[in-house]
Amino acid sequence: MMNDSILIAREKRFEYITELSKTYPSIIVLKANTPGPDKNRYSSFFLIDQFNRIIESKFQFDFKTLKKGFDGPYYVYAFSTILSKDTKLELIDIENTNMLGRLIDIDLYINAKMISRSNFEIDLRGCMICNHSAIDCMRNKRHSVEEILNHIDARILYYLNLSIGPIIKSAMYDELNLDDKFGLVTPTSSGSHTDMDYAIMIKSIDILNPYFLDMFELGFKFEDEKILFQKARIIGINAERDMLNNSNGINTYKGLIYILGFVLLALGYIVKHNKPFDSIFSRIKDLSKDVLNDFKNDINSAGVNAYKNYQIKGIRGEVHDGLPTVQNALNYFEKLDSSNPINFHHILLYFIMHSQDTILLKRSKTLDRYLQIKAMSKQVDPYNEKDIKDFTAYCIKNHISFGGSADLFIVFQFLNKIKLFLK
Repeated sequence: MMNDSILIAREKRFEYITELSKTYPSIIVLKANTPGPDKNRYSSFFLIDQFNRIIESKFQFDFKTLKKGFDGPYYVYAFSTILSKDTKLELIDIENTNMLGRLIDIDLYINAKMISRSNFEIDLRGCMICNHSAIDCMRNKRHSVEEILNHIDARILYYLNLSIGPIIKSAMYDELNLDDKFGLVTPTSSGSHTDMDYAIMIKSIDILNPYFLDMFELGFKFEDEKILFQKARIIGINAERDMLNNSNGINTYKGLIYILGFVLLALGYIVKHNKPFDSIFSRIKDLSKDVLNDFKNDINSAGVNAYKNYQIKGIRGEVHDGLPTVQNALNYFEKLDSSNPINFHHILLYFIMHSQDTILLKRSKTLDRYLQIKAMSKQVDPYNEKDIKDFTAYCIKNHISFGGSADLFIVFQFLNKIKLFLK
């Protein structure tokens, strides 16, 4: 039996549409298909937010509002003119062609009367799981609520993987394709890395992308931190192994596997729990609360040695504190078009100046030299081609590189892009 609160919420929605129709003769309502008593689970909000962008791109409405209640969230779009009944065909096309379309309903009301598929002699919608009609499956209870919700989650996760994969690659290519680049690998130069080139970096991007998606899926599916870290560690080890096997043992993105891994674990969690985007940083902080214990172990690495010798925490400190340098950069560059390559040198120099880059420290050999080079970076005009080329030439001549800063640049670009995707 349906919850009384849900029935009351549905009645209130109909009353609202009826009242609104007195002012606006045409109304579109966007709502998620969510079985069971909890109509306000993460999937309901995620789905209507994704399709809200589609509606906004296709229709010029005069009024829009988001309503919430026991029957779940829904968007209402109101028009001061009478839309053609054929508008329903456009809405049906969205439902039929989008891979998540079966998980939502987009209804059209003209003068408070719903225009349905039957108005066009179109068959009622099929079940999202099997080949029967949705109504038939509901009447005969062919699928449990749990089965349907699992199907919805799996469909959303598949969609997210298809969407996030290209965003990860785009962020990595933003960094890789920047030229000139202060001793880092570019399309035309190996920079200060005599063992690397552009082709090796591209190959690593393709190899690592599936592992990054595994990290996101892990964060999406699991909450138990013990299980989470056991599985994440295996993914990280396998990612690093495949990277090294396909690059002749060259470490192309080891630091990025670490830091972007935390970002993706946190991203999976906040999407699954319908958390605000900025909560990704507190989730990263929660997940990484024990990472500084690495400094107590007998590990011979640039990061651990930097801490033991100079108390520089590097990438571990960055994730432990919830990516403070990245957060500051997101605020600092809030009004800058971070997608425009003309600004990429500015963003990269920001991380060179403000982050603890243990790769730079290793190549500088001393702390004084490390600080001197960071001071030099502050004198570079990111929009002056001569300054950029001169500093790049200096870095290459002196075997200087900023791998840690490059990783943060990628994370910054990824977060900007994924925020737009989830908005």
